[in-house]
Amino acid sequence: MMARERLDRCWRKSRIAARILLREQEGRLTARDVRIGHRLAKDPGVTNRLINQAIYGIRGRKFRLAREKRQAT
Repeated sequence: MMARERLDRCWRKSRIAARILLREQEGRLTARDVRIGHRLAKDPGVTNRLINQAIYGIRGRKFRLAREKRQAT
């Protein structure tokens, strides 16, 4: 029996693209990020909608973790 895939490939690639875009905003972009970003930009499954969903998810998680940390202290 095949192991069930946790996330679909396009969603996983979109999350990678989102992390690259967030690193670019922070000014921490590497040559590797640029290379991978170019490949992901050509992928038809990596859509703006999926990238935006991933960005909101990543930012939301950071916000929740920061809020929980503030409440713990």
